Amino acid sequence: MQLGGLKIIGTERHESRRIDNQLRGRSGRQGDNGESRFYIGLDDDLMKIFGGDMITSVYNTLGADENIPIESKIISNAVERAQKRVEGRNFSIRKNVLQYDDVMNVQREIIYKQRKEVLDGKNLKDNITSMIESVADEVVELHSSDNEVNKEALVQEVKNIFAIDISDKVNTLSKQDLKEDIKASAMAIYEEKENEVGAEEFRELERVVMLKVVDQKWMDHIDSMDELKNGIGLRAYGQKNPVDQYRIEGFDMFDEMVANIKVDVVKLMLHLQKREEIKREQTIQITRAAQEALNSINFESSNAPVRNQEAETPKVNTTVVNTTPKVGRNDPCPCGSGKKYKNCCGRNEQ
Repeated sequence: MQLGGLKIIGTERHESRRIDNQLRGRSGRQGDNGESRFYIGLDDDLMKIFGGDMITSVYNTLGADENIPIESKIISNAVERAQKRVEGRNFSIRKNVLQYDDVMNVQREIIYKQRKEVLDGKNLKDNITSMIESVADEVVELHSSDNEVNKEALVQEVKNIFAIDISDKVNTLSKQDLKEDIKASAMAIYEEKENEVGAEEFRELERVVMLKVVDQKWMDHIDSMDELKNGIGLRAYGQKNPVDQYRIEGFDMFDEMVANIKVDVVKLMLHLQKREEIKREQTIQITRAAQEALNSINFESSNAPVRNQEAETPKVNTTVVNTTPKVGRNDPCPCGSGKKYKNCCGRNEQ
């Protein structure tokens, strides 16, 4: 080989022919004469794919020396066929991954569209009203059948979600009348909250609650979808297409997430406290925290040294402001060394 050429020595054949061809191309760049040579062992993963054990047994039977290289067109063609087989398998894997991603993209577009409307300042009163009606219907249907109603569970659920006590009505009203009564009572509470806070502030509060709930539920849903994708391949043992099962189960989980969003939003909006009640609750919490701290001091050992609170000097937090101009990484170092800042005083910042 003439001076200036490049010799490529490959210690193995890669699963993709494209990588091997790229390495061969490195030996002949810019018109230089080059050479490439690849080595592969019978115990390599690629050889095992198309029957390396069989070839090993044949050569062991013939008693061939293991130091003699095997150069045969048949083996080279077999290696390329194995590479094609691996490339086809990898393509199928990537295809399935794209199909899984398509399911998440559809769900992501729905959630992001809703978030964009909230961030753009959309009036959510109609949405909240629709959620109240939908959740009321679903709660009554969940705790009732055609002939009877699970009264205790229904009363407790309505109280938890809507802050309404229907214990005196559940025995006298029909299922449809219960739905209408819950809706009317919930809307009355909703209007009362709005009047207490103020329409403009209440609209902003609705947007904050909606964003908080949607973001939390969406993050949990993403984790659940990842767990589903990791184990969805087992559906193939039941003669079911994993991609189809992922799509079906994924959208069932998405519908469940949307239902949970409605319940949480309605629950938060109807359980809002008055400003005075919020301030009083915060005061009670602070008082309890202070009392707990005092109790912990009283239980300390009497031999412990007593600190002189009056004699101590309070610590003052000082803030240092750097008024010098910022130096770029490629600018001359301000120390006067003549080097770039990144190669001098700025090395400690990297």
